[in-house]
Amino acid sequence: MEVKLIVPDSLAEVTLGQYQDYLEATKDMDETEDAHEMNKKLIEAFCGIEHDLVDSIPIKDIEKLLEALRMAFERDYELTTRFDLLDVDMGFIPKLDDMSLGEYIDCENYIGEWQDMHKAMAVLYRPVNFKSKDKYTIAPYKPSEDIQELMKDMPLSVVMGSMVFFYRLGMELSKATLNYIQNQLEKNPDTTSQVKMALEKSGVGINQFIHSLKEMSEGLTKLPSFHSINA
Repeated sequence: MEVKLIVPDSLAEVTLGQYQDYLEATKDMDETEDAHEMNKKLIEAFCGIEHDLVDSIPIKDIEKLLEALRMAFERDYELTTRFDLLDVDMGFIPKLDDMSLGEYIDCENYIGEWQDMHKAMAVLYRPVNFKSKDKYTIAPYKPSEDIQELMKDMPLSVVMGSMVFFYRLGMELSKATLNYIQNQLEKNPDTTSQVKMALEKSGVGINQFIHSLKEMSEGLTKLPSFHSINA
């Protein structure tokens, strides 16, 4: 039986929804005991093929296919400020400093879980309502379940790029905060105990913040499990 596959060359050809479906389908699987089943779920989700037909694919082609998917996930993806979603020009928030409290709260609540990532993306990316050369503005933020669902069709490469961007931004902010505190302590040694008490009261010091930020980024950008057919 001949099976035709559409193998993505990059995550630009994979949707956020496809990745969410794969993660949901494999969340309770063991990477050792269910290795081959996870491979089948991966191919089913990313190549648009029915689960039962995966068994019809020659082993040599499976190996090539898995390698192509591995390379797609290992590429570096930069922040994408504009992309087309169902023929709509979508733009990243032009100035993060102008983010409203409501936008910030929703983004923070959703961005830590892959199954809520489409909701976070609906905060960060919205229809462009004005553009002039490299400048643009986006539509006001109005939470909508319909729009959130549509974001599942956005390219996974755009999502990955935004996550790397926020990780790097968070690292820069944490370093700047650390340098500021250190400078203040050098200027005012008597405030050392006060700063220490404030950090202890909050329950999170600068080093802990950096560590948690790194853990979140690594968790969100973790590669799918790829297993050799001979494993």
